[in-house]
Amino acid sequence: MLKDVLKSLSPMPFEKFMEVCLFHPEYGYYSKGNLPGKSGDYITSPCVHKVFGATIAIQVLEIYELLGKPNNFVIVEAGAGQGYLALDILSYLSEKGYKFNYYIIEPLKSIKSIQEQTLALFSSQVKWFNSLEELPCFIGIFISNELFDCFPVHLVEKRNSSLKEIWVEVDDSGEIKEVLRDLSNSKILEIITPFFKKWINGYRTEVCLKTFDFYEVLCKKLEAGAILTIDYGYPRRDYYSPERTKGTLLCYYKHKVIESPYLKPGDTDITAHVDFTSLKEAGEKHGLKTFGFTQQGSYLVGLGIERILVEVSEKNWRDIEALKFLVFPQGLGSSHWVLLQGKIPDLKEDYQFKGFSLSNKVYLL
Repeated sequence: MLKDVLKSLSPMPFEKFMEVCLFHPEYGYYSKGNLPGKSGDYITSPCVHKVFGATIAIQVLEIYELLGKPNNFVIVEAGAGQGYLALDILSYLSEKGYKFNYYIIEPLKSIKSIQEQTLALFSSQVKWFNSLEELPCFIGIFISNELFDCFPVHLVEKRNSSLKEIWVEVDDSGEIKEVLRDLSNSKILEIITPFFKKWINGYRTEVCLKTFDFYEVLCKKLEAGAILTIDYGYPRRDYYSPERTKGTLLCYYKHKVIESPYLKPGDTDITAHVDFTSLKEAGEKHGLKTFGFTQQGSYLVGLGIERILVEVSEKNWRDIEALKFLVFPQGLGSSHWVLLQGKIPDLKEDYQFKGFSLSNKVYLL
């Protein structure tokens, strides 16, 4: 039972609790095969319509051309879910006469088997790796869609004039409770210090440190190319706004949002919005340039999603509804942001990436 595992680790920082609940090899939420889709707890853009992946393929081709069309160009994806994004990218590229190798980082066997079924048609092009560390150095593009929001976070709270971290204890009866302790990592304070004084007493928020470790490895693997991140989140100034007193932590259980991550551990998805400023800082620390940052709707329109929809359309009313959901503010158009970073030799300083031709808000980071 997961509670037995949690009890053996008690007390632990909330970050560790979240990690175990989501990724325990046997009892974790994702390890049990919970994935986005119509039957899942949430829907992601690749589940909406194949035009999303086809449009991202345009970004892939832009990077490919900027790198001089190398023979060893590869696409890498982490957090690939059921494999729909990979399928739609590869399908569109195949129709255009391109054949790239596609690497997927997937540590969970249950999810890998689902991806293998989805991508059976492209089995000769797709290769799986258990971890980022196993991935060979590559030239190409690294893609993630709703990956960083499931990275475990430190949970902190302002108490009078000090900052405390939330730890989790599990007693002999299995009851889970929170305990306030001193910070487990000084990096937390570095990130929060500029905003702390404006918070009210009891202000609670999250800090994700695992992204920095992830980028350190990823940037070593990326010899040349780009990192494309699509997720929901905020620039740091907005993330730690004084008005956001309860942070961004969200829990989903059986298609419904629930307030507590402690009610159904292992059966509940736990997420937190992404601090995109952290991704920018992590990338620039390891030599990446920040090319663009904007909302998903603007990005997809910049890449020409309307034209691509005509190419991949199923010729029914669902096409237009899907387009609206992906682009309009009422759907995923404004809740999700797109960040493009990379190292592309000989790139002109004034080069404008297609996806950011309508809007580029790097200045917010």
